[in-house]
Amino acid sequence: MALFGSYRSNYFVIHQLTRRAVLSRYRGTALGLVWSLLTPMLMLAIYTFVFGLVLEIRWPVQEGGQAQFAAILFSGMILHSLLSDCLIQSTTLISDNPQYVKKVVFPLEALPWVTVLSALFQAGISLAVLILYLLGLYLFGGGHLFGWSVIFLPLPFVMLFIVCLGVGWFVSAAAVYFRDIGQLMGVINTVLFFMAPILYPKSALPESIQFLLYLNPITFPIEQLRNFLLWNTGPDMLGVGIYTVVALVFAYLGFLWFEKVRKGFADVL
Repeated sequence: MALFGSYRSNYFVIHQLTRRAVLSRYRGTALGLVWSLLTPMLMLAIYTFVFGLVLEIRWPVQEGGQAQFAAILFSGMILHSLLSDCLIQSTTLISDNPQYVKKVVFPLEALPWVTVLSALFQAGISLAVLILYLLGLYLFGGGHLFGWSVIFLPLPFVMLFIVCLGVGWFVSAAAVYFRDIGQLMGVINTVLFFMAPILYPKSALPESIQFLLYLNPITFPIEQLRNFLLWNTGPDMLGVGIYTVVALVFAYLGFLWFEKVRKGFADVL
């Protein structure tokens, strides 16, 4: 209740700041918010050309021609980008907003909500582009239409959303006191990308070390997203339950850490 109470209590502030964060990302550009749609479309087109037509890479259970590898890759990139955006933005979340730190009445714990919601907005746009891409493949005979399991699509995003909240509270608070964290995030992002089944299937690794991939918080959501959208299979309910409980505990610990150390923010800044 304390975890999500921070959202309920600061609903108006969070949504106003989220709206401003989304719009400010493209402020001053000729196309404005349209870039949030064009960027994933351009990336998907590049993936299709390079991996589908040039390299002709295939997934072990891939169907529907070479172009579907781009969809497999892009589905993993969506969730990686969601966590990556939160990691990068969290490192300067407090230091870039000293005006809020100096206001005693401002709810600083609401700032990670803003970061995660703005990243989720871009992830939602990318997911819409992926769905349209799969529809295009189906209409032109290059793939199959997703089935009933598509109703579970929100699940991977909800699970990772909770993790991202914990990351926001942990990293934003720690980065105030340890500025080197900002330099470390680039390395962590690279590790998260290559230690997840984005470019390769889990089966490419020996069975004895496949479990190591699940130490990466994006591995299980990526697998579930592909199950729902590409393979037409239902959710792993046991896995979803375990992941959600662990994510909630992690987020709550992050919230407690943030609340404990926030009193020293003003002195450091």
